[in-house]
Amino acid sequence: MWRCGRGVWMKKKNPREKFSSGLARSVSMQTLDKELSRHVEVARTEPVPVERYGVPWVWIVSHPLWVEVDRLQSFVPDDHALVALREAIDSTLAYEGTVLNELTRECTSGVDARVIMRAWLLQIVYSLADPKRVREGLGYNMLWRWFVGFLLRSEPLPEARAFIHDIRMVSAHPQAIDIVHRCLTHGALADVDTEEFSINYGLLHTLRAHHHLEARRMEVPDPVLRTRREHGGQAVAG
Repeated sequence: MWRCGRGVWMKKKNPREKFSSGLARSVSMQTLDKELSRHVEVARTEPVPVERYGVPWVWIVSHPLWVEVDRLQSFVPDDHALVALREAIDSTLAYEGTVLNELTRECTSGVDARVIMRAWLLQIVYSLADPKRVREGLGYNMLWRWFVGFLLRSEPLPEARAFIHDIRMVSAHPQAIDIVHRCLTHGALADVDTEEFSINYGLLHTLRAHHHLEARRMEVPDPVLRTRREHGGQAVAG
């Protein structure tokens, strides 16, 4: 079983079931030394467990099976709400190369800004209070790990502190906020099972309003500076 979303437990797909100890008879190290070629040939069709001193030690696994087991895509149900949301955010990000390149240069975790953007989107759609919760979830939730952009289960996650810093950095960037807002409000969730999500629209609207207000303040010059400009840079008394 594996956890999906907010406490929903679903059954894993089949590749890992091939590792059930009942499907292959284990061999000892001594036997493996004598009959290596035969057991490697068996491993091409099913995993072979190897024992050392009477306890499980390693498995011999074919390359295709290992790739399938390691592939995060095998954890993803086709009809899960995050699949549609991933398509929506990727479609939005496809037109934002300039800002994403800028954000990637600012990231301290060493990962692409697209990964950080999707991670922040998880925080928004699941109403998580802190990006730390997203980073913790990526440690065990393979569906989340696939959603943010990892391909393999064996890929190392970024260092936690830097990753959390980058999510906070992105969440304060006006264009990043606008990208996530467009993803969630322009039909992206029209055909999605929204019961999976608890979207924090309040936070998103507050962030947008704050940055729009700051932008307007930057556009309106200070009255004193405007008066000085009108008088050739000289201070005006009274």
